[in-house]
Amino acid sequence: MSQSRVQRTFPVGLVELESRSKSRSIVRFRSGLNTPHHPSFLHLYYALEARRTSPSLPMAVQFVSPSPGAGVSTVASGYARVAAAGRSSPVLFVDAACRPDKKPLTAAEVPTLIEAFERGIGLSEAMLPARNTENLMWSRLCDHPDDLLAIGGERLQDLFTLLGTRHQLSIFDSASIDCPEAAALSRYCDGSLLVLEAGVTSHLQMDAACKRIRQLGGQPIGIVLNRERGALSRKAVPFNQAR
Repeated sequence: MSQSRVQRTFPVGLVELESRSKSRSIVRFRSGLNTPHHPSFLHLYYALEARRTSPSLPMAVQFVSPSPGAGVSTVASGYARVAAAGRSSPVLFVDAACRPDKKPLTAAEVPTLIEAFERGIGLSEAMLPARNTENLMWSRLCDHPDDLLAIGGERLQDLFTLLGTRHQLSIFDSASIDCPEAAALSRYCDGSLLVLEAGVTSHLQMDAACKRIRQLGGQPIGIVLNRERGALSRKAVPFNQAR
């Protein structure tokens, strides 16, 4: 995949993710859900919105972790729910983990985005309303990592461009960055938000993840420290199935 996004929604070098930097953007997620939208998700949403170069440009954000088990889906889905409530046009949530063994039964007959794109049918055929959330659409990027890697850079860029004409905000819930498909996907998103597991993810893992994203033409834009003082993911309910 040789072609990167021509226009970025976030300015280059927005946030430096070095272990000793005082200017890095860190959102800490603590246990306890006392409001419809957890304050940390609200903080994350407004922090990203405040740093956009233009509110009119479409934005594709990747949520990814340095290693498995950091709770990426919980963070991505929480952010998506807040974003959907704060926008007039539908937000798109994309399950980009490419896990064929975890396909929701309700989506068994729905094509993936890559399938719909390659077959020349409307992308709306690959989308379903997200469960328990208004103004939010749900889709799968592909069933197998090879589908993403085989489509080619130009075609994948065309798919992202087409998604941008339909949705002002697209959220990609990715596998960990050590998976080739997640690393490749970072190149075509406007920014990659790293989800770290408090007390587990090391600075070395974080730095290595940032380096890998940059090497492939992606842009790290911030850090989310998840599961601090308890496991938020056990109390939040990710919409990994569509209704």
